[in-house]
Amino acid sequence: MESSEIVAGRYAGRSVLITGGANGLGFASAERLGREGAALGIMDLDEAAIERSVARLREQGIEAHGYLADVSDEAQHRGAVADFQAATGRVDAIVMMAAIFPEVPFDELSLDTWRQVNAVNLDGAFIGAQAVLPIMREQGFGRIVTIASETFLIGFGPLASYIASKAGVIGLTRVLAREGGAHGITANCILPGLIGSEQNLARPNIDDTFDMIVPTQCIPRRGEPGDIAEAVAYLASPAASFITGQSIAVGGGDRFL
Repeated sequence: MESSEIVAGRYAGRSVLITGGANGLGFASAERLGREGAALGIMDLDEAAIERSVARLREQGIEAHGYLADVSDEAQHRGAVADFQAATGRVDAIVMMAAIFPEVPFDELSLDTWRQVNAVNLDGAFIGAQAVLPIMREQGFGRIVTIASETFLIGFGPLASYIASKAGVIGLTRVLAREGGAHGITANCILPGLIGSEQNLARPNIDDTFDMIVPTQCIPRRGEPGDIAEAVAYLASPAASFITGQSIAVGGGDRFL
């Protein structure tokens, strides 16, 4: 991808917490924000990945803190937010990357799986938002960046639980925009298209999937984690002060909102 230049110092003095930040799109976003001066909180369920990602960030001179927490566990999630605020003095932005997306034929989807996916993807976003809003109101500044998916725009039976949870995230984001607007808080949702993340590249027949999707895009190339990091870096920054409640597709123009 052709990346825009790093805006040195754009995040100086800012603290950003990223759920699911130890791998993939989460880590790409963390690295981008850290290079622009942010102090980072990396929340994840993978302890080894947390240690590895925090070490990589610190090697670049980036302030980084790791938090082992399940986003669907209210006590763990709120505890990580509180610990990050204590460590940095602020929570200027939260980026909600944590998600699970089991691919199960609709007729075989169990209620337990449905509930688990919604617990992580939707309940986790709700818990995080409810934890940071009072902090951001007191600061008079905040950025909430949620993550949905372009699959919401097309529907796909084997991802029914994931798509339904992300529809909820979009609705929650609009509520948060109303809740936070008068306090200098914005909330926006990014809908990634097909991206060459670690998880996607590990899927069977992924090259065939790219070969099918890329020609439908206005910009005919593969999406990369850095493309999502670019969008996060703008929406979580002070520059995006008059954008809120929006769902922004980042998929090369294969779908229009």
